[in-house]
Amino acid sequence: MRIANLLVAACTASTALAWGSLGHRTVAYLASLYLTPEATRWTNRLLNGQDISEAALFPDKIAHIPIFAYTRAWHYIDAADDPPRLCAINITRDCLPHTGCVVSAIANHTARVLDPSLPRFLQAQSLRFVLHFIGDIHQPLHTEKEDRGGNGIEVVFDGRRTNLHSVWDSLMPNKYRKRDEWWPGPPGDPRREREEEASFLWAKELFDSDGEAGDVSRECVSDAAECALEWAQEANGYVCSYVLRDDVEGVQAGDLGGEYYVGAVEILDQQVRNGGRRLAAWLNLMADATGDEASDGMLIVQDELK
Repeated sequence: MRIANLLVAACTASTALAWGSLGHRTVAYLASLYLTPEATRWTNRLLNGQDISEAALFPDKIAHIPIFAYTRAWHYIDAADDPPRLCAINITRDCLPHTGCVVSAIANHTARVLDPSLPRFLQAQSLRFVLHFIGDIHQPLHTEKEDRGGNGIEVVFDGRRTNLHSVWDSLMPNKYRKRDEWWPGPPGDPRREREEEASFLWAKELFDSDGEAGDVSRECVSDAAECALEWAQEANGYVCSYVLRDDVEGVQAGDLGGEYYVGAVEILDQQVRNGGRRLAAWLNLMADATGDEASDGMLIVQDELK
């Protein structure tokens, strides 16, 4: 009963971490636009009718509850590389077996969603983790160890003292989507409704701009661990090419709300787009797998990632 009460409290909390709630909602809404009718029905049924963008926020909310502290390491992978000189992920080095990481979390929770021996509420909980972690893995600083993924790098953004991780998680997406002056409240709060509206609008713009490239079936869905590692490597590459291209001293040299922000907008769009498309491809294939036998490819989970 105590755990159930804690979960209810988590679902009404307003805190969020990676990409901020705006980014996570957008990834989820964008994915919903690419879903097959079968995947839409399957997702809605497993989430018991909960809005997909709200479901995607669940892992950030429970991470603040002490008994779920063990889930915090699942939101990132700490690449022990040397940006901007070298950006690279080594899964054996960077994903510790006793804590796990975002790569292993995506693989393991994919398997749990499709495990018919699990109670439905645990399958649904794992689906919420998948919705969230496929968003997380596309935020460049969730694939980097340097100064705790930028949390320890003090910077200035639009005159406000903050850290580099928060700039990428929330401040730049919020500024880009003109959400600077409000914050989501509890259910029914008009501020929350504005966030949902802003998220869906961003998702719709990204979807409409895809045109003939909108086929998500070409996204990686062959192996859960391999695909997640591929996405993490891609996001980590942005740490060297843009996020820390001038090293720590470079991002601390001026206000990041100017030229740095302008250059980052294209990356924000690209990574949120990638997250939404890949999440959709994943959900489409999972829905297909539940209709028949689990697919032979996507459920491969490497033992060392468990």
